[in-house]
Amino acid sequence: MADKMRNSPIKRWLEANQGSPNFGEALRKLLAFACSDWILRGSGRVVSPEEALAQVVTSNIMGFRLGEWLEDSGLYATEIAEFCEKIKVLPLPEALQGEFPKVLDLRGVVCPRNAARSRLVLAGAPKGTRLQIYLDEGSPIENVPQALVADGHIVENREKKGNFWVLNVVKGPARV
Repeated sequence: MADKMRNSPIKRWLEANQGSPNFGEALRKLLAFACSDWILRGSGRVVSPEEALAQVVTSNIMGFRLGEWLEDSGLYATEIAEFCEKIKVLPLPEALQGEFPKVLDLRGVVCPRNAARSRLVLAGAPKGTRLQIYLDEGSPIENVPQALVADGHIVENREKKGNFWVLNVVKGPARV
């Protein structure tokens, strides 16, 4: 993969743009469009880049730490570029072949990253999507619901399940 990356258009773009002021946002867009293309090629479904990115993050595909990469995309620029190259030939995992996932497992993700990740996923989810979000005890269950309500989503209920919480959320209309 390293040899392919050396001369790829993505690698050349990465090298040319690494110091630009909006580099992190450009990386997130590159990742979103690559995910959208991956889903289209693998399933024939057309989804927006935002929805594709949200679906890949929610699916939590082993080996790809998209949630972490998105939190500090500049730091993970090379990994993001390699992922974008890899998925051009990787088969689409079964988790991405169906509808939008119903569960976002954020156990072990610290604040405020769990709130940021849940907001990102719901921003890309289709309107009316019902999502269960798994959260740890403490700050996550206190802060994430507030962040989602502030974004206009509906938190239907919270339920304690052993040592974690299940938050049932419906994506609300977009806030302007």
